[in-house]
Amino acid sequence: MAEEQTKDYSNYYIGGIILVAIIGVFLLKSRETEHLAPSVGAQVTDQAFQAANQKRKASKNTFE
Repeated sequence: MAEEQTKDYSNYYIGGIILVAIIGVFLLKSRETEHLAPSVGAQVTDQAFQAANQKRKASKNTFE
């Protein structure tokens, strides 16, 4: 009867270790691409937007 009353915390320890490992993986993956420069596609899109914006301003004869 005494054996039934003792709690086994090994499952909690293993679960905690797994949880910490999963959180660590997500943190490392989120920081993985911070050092990369913007992609070529993003630069082309930005240039196209800037050209369209200048054309729009020129057609309205605004001098900003």
